[in-house]
Amino acid sequence: MLTTQSRMNGSLFEYLEFTLGNIATVHQPILLLCAVIFLITFGITIYLIVEHRSGLDTKKEHFHKSVYIEIMWAVIPFLIIFCLICPIFVTVFDR
Repeated sequence: MLTTQSRMNGSLFEYLEFTLGNIATVHQPILLLCAVIFLITFGITIYLIVEHRSGLDTKKEHFHKSVYIEIMWAVIPFLIIFCLICPIFVTVFDR
């Protein structure tokens, strides 16, 4: 709990200014990384839609489940989120 004296010294405001400055510094690279991930994912999605669209005379292919694909489907998003969260936690909880 902050005392009246510490509030008057401005230490709370100095702390908040320092913390918000650090958060703003971390925000830009993370936003850029999210934009790059979005563009890559969107590009791959558009490519696959165009490449694998089926016409009336094409034969449908069967998709067999792959354990490797299922594991990567779960692991890659986890790694992306983990890489995004680590710098945020370091910045916010830095004392």
